[in-house]
Amino acid sequence: MSTPPPPPAERPSWLGGLFRRIGRAAAAAPSDEQAAIDRRAFLTGKMLRPMVDRLSEPLERAGNAAAAVIAAEQRAGAVTAAQGIARTFPVLRPPGAVAEADFLAGCTRCGDCLPACPHGAIIKAPERMRAVAGSPIIDPASQPCLMCPDTPCISACQPQVLRREAGYPVPSIGTARIQPLDCLAHQNSTCSSCAERCPVPGAIVLDQGRPRVVADLCTGCGICHHVCPAPRNAVIMLPLLGRQPIPKDRL
Repeated sequence: MSTPPPPPAERPSWLGGLFRRIGRAAAAAPSDEQAAIDRRAFLTGKMLRPMVDRLSEPLERAGNAAAAVIAAEQRAGAVTAAQGIARTFPVLRPPGAVAEADFLAGCTRCGDCLPACPHGAIIKAPERMRAVAGSPIIDPASQPCLMCPDTPCISACQPQVLRREAGYPVPSIGTARIQPLDCLAHQNSTCSSCAERCPVPGAIVLDQGRPRVVADLCTGCGICHHVCPAPRNAVIMLPLLGRQPIPKDRL
């Protein structure tokens, strides 16, 4: 008479837990096919597309704002549709510049405003700027505008495409914007050059050591751009949108 087989040895509880963890890991691991798809997505740039979309959102918003300003000027009769489309070179103009279409139509390229600037901040736009070529601009990388209280550039402008109403402050020429990816302070280095050198109190504030431009106070002088020590300048200058056209009774 054969004896019954002995009962199976009881598996230790820790071993059962180990088998369960191995099973879950195997189920969660990507298959060879899925891994190949992930590699293809990386090589074709599909994995980077969401990041690119996030980075392009500020530029898209700026473009939409510019388009809205051009449309408003067209409705007001300041520029035609063709002139609005032709504004392909956004540049920093000297203080008091009228709407771009009126400025380009009225500016004689005489250059009188250049020597009138005591700091040499006004230069003529180079030929590569096409329709803008020869007209006065400010390049803050070379020399920012110091916003002279007596605005000698406006006084020197015979065609009166640089204007300042009596009793009003020096007109703003643009707005600074800090690019966090290029800013040393935003990349966890220590830098406050722009905030220290900004001549307008409160126009650049430090939030936890990181500079932020207060657009309502910024005059667009470009000093922050001029002093930025980052390898790639972290301050971009946005020209003033919505400049006033020449009044019809003064044409």
